[in-house]
Amino acid sequence: MKHIALAVGIFAVIIYLLGYQQKTRKRIIILNATSRILYILQYLLLSALEGAVLDVAGVISSLLAQKKDRPFIKKHFRIFVIGVNILIVLMGLTVYKNICSLLPIFGVLLHTSAFWLTDEKRIRQVSLLGCPFWLTYNLLSGAYGSVIGDLLSIVSLLVALYRYDIKTGRKNR
Repeated sequence: MKHIALAVGIFAVIIYLLGYQQKTRKRIIILNATSRILYILQYLLLSALEGAVLDVAGVISSLLAQKKDRPFIKKHFRIFVIGVNILIVLMGLTVYKNICSLLPIFGVLLHTSAFWLTDEKRIRQVSLLGCPFWLTYNLLSGAYGSVIGDLLSIVSLLVALYRYDIKTGRKNR
């Protein structure tokens, strides 16, 4: 089972990394949501329930964030952002085991909060802040495919920040 989980985790990583190399916000979010579904499967295979539950919350938040320009969500933007963050915390607390259970909560809060932002540079910066939380959780839960992914995500995000934001001299909006 661990070998299957490792393979699923590595495939999820590939999709996730490709996401941050996309130029548009919409494509970043779609690939992120797809990778999260694969991460959920990996965590279930490893019996790492916190990771699975919080990735479900992450998928919900990512999909809502993708639709943030829809009139109803736009009108109630703050309510949606606050509501999704409360949902993430509540879902995380329902599977709380110990202090390490807080790591994926913080990771999901940062990663998904980034998608409510408009500026791609800020999306990459805030997403980068979530990586250490997931890296630590994945090491502790034995999700080694995801550990590799976390390390590669950090590199990918730094490359994307350089490629799209530093090299081009792009300013924040």
